[in-house]
Amino acid sequence: MYDQQIKNAVMRAARGGTELRRGGTVMLRLANGACGLCRAAELSDDDDMSQLSRLAGSAPLLILTAPRLSSVGRALRVGYPVATVALPEKRHGAFFDLAFGQNHQLTDSDLNIIAESPGSLADIAAKLLRSAKLIPAGLFVRLPLRDITTQDRFAQQHNMITVEARDIDQYSHEAASFVKIVARARVPLAVSEDAEIVMFRAEIGGEEHCAVLIGSGSNSDTPLVRLHSQCITGDILGSLKCDCGEQLQAAMQLMADSGGGILIYLAQEGRDIGLLNKMRAYALQDNGLDTVDANHALGFHTDERLFLPAARILQALDVSKIQLITNNPDKISQLEKHDIQVTARVPLALDSNQHNRHYLKIKKTRIGHLIDKI
Repeated sequence: MYDQQIKNAVMRAARGGTELRRGGTVMLRLANGACGLCRAAELSDDDDMSQLSRLAGSAPLLILTAPRLSSVGRALRVGYPVATVALPEKRHGAFFDLAFGQNHQLTDSDLNIIAESPGSLADIAAKLLRSAKLIPAGLFVRLPLRDITTQDRFAQQHNMITVEARDIDQYSHEAASFVKIVARARVPLAVSEDAEIVMFRAEIGGEEHCAVLIGSGSNSDTPLVRLHSQCITGDILGSLKCDCGEQLQAAMQLMADSGGGILIYLAQEGRDIGLLNKMRAYALQDNGLDTVDANHALGFHTDERLFLPAARILQALDVSKIQLITNNPDKISQLEKHDIQVTARVPLALDSNQHNRHYLKIKKTRIGHLIDKI
């Protein structure tokens, strides 16, 4: 169970993300008293930049992540997750081009790029944007206010939510750590009429995930388990661009043929960048980028997923040892890190098609998936 302090921290971070999604400005604060204002670049315009400038008395900076900067040929030194970028006056339109454009026209002489360390205001801003499923590019100003009372008065005066650095650090971990069963029901499936869907939710909000218990084999000492991240395009619409839908059906059929198993269906669309950003990545792929470079061009990591929720779901089902149906070794390492013993890896070998063959090659060569058949 959460104590009240952790609950309040997670709720503040969640409210901060919601405020960014609705186009609002959020105050961020470090433990040392440093504070600043941030808003999502993708939901901002020149008027918003001017407003931030008036509030802080200084020109806004642009927060960009290391993957985005690397994608535009300005890689940061290892260990620096983000940077702030200052541009000359009257070049505000270039902010948004640098944040999202593929062919920006800025030269090195136009830019003042300052690498920001882990835990900096810029870093926690990018984390909050990412948790809100927004492109992790933000407009940012530092406030010359060091007194917490004055900061709180400023935030209240301007109707702003204040989010502490520790709130954001706790949010992703705590929201994933304490999941609980909120509903369960028998649901006959095409692969097995003997099936039950168990719904999970973080104790104080967060995403909803489910476990599908198929057949009596779901109760074995070492059940077959599949971790499957939600893919609306593949699972529901039958997209040929990925192999997700085929993997889902093949895993469920394998469980049914083997006497049963557990499918954990995780709300992690697009390797957890969200459906909208996945479509943005697809558009970049249409223009020649692969699945990895497209993520980086949007400012995301190659894979944003955490499999801690899956481990907690298995533990809630009293499962500690599994046979994992996967081609992804990262799932194995993450589960074992959280005390789930993977006794065997069961590969999925599926036919490719002309639309997903390159995607599967990239999964093998750049992401490290164990795929023999392409």
